[in-house]
Amino acid sequence: MKLRPRSRSLLSCMETLYSTPYLHIFLHRTTHQTLELQWLDFVPSTDFRASMTELMGLARQHKAQALIADNRLLRALRQADLQWSGELVLQGLSGLGGRRFAAVESRDAMNRMGINALLTQVIPNTQLLSQFFTTIEEARAWATSPF
Repeated sequence: MKLRPRSRSLLSCMETLYSTPYLHIFLHRTTHQTLELQWLDFVPSTDFRASMTELMGLARQHKAQALIADNRLLRALRQADLQWSGELVLQGLSGLGGRRFAAVESRDAMNRMGINALLTQVIPNTQLLSQFFTTIEEARAWATSPF
């Protein structure tokens, strides 16, 4: 997996922290740190898990308090990977003091159903507020707004 160097986009005021053929992870610096996942396509299980592990390292490093998941282009994941990611990411973010999780729903119906089921199961056991959005702009506005 080849990582590209960090960059700062002047147009979007987002810093790119991590980039693979499947995923970009951005950092938004507002009144708190917000990480954003932009899924680009189907991701194999091994790469999905490696990316989620990297995400949690970045969440600790930047003391992230909110997470945005842009799942529009993400396709169906194995149930075992979804369950694993819920425990690692959502419970992990909550344990780090995270407060918000915003998601833009996948265009893939199977992925959408899997993620909805996961969130219904995992979010009540965290301190996170979660909300689904139809656009990335709405998700960003909510996740990055002051607490």
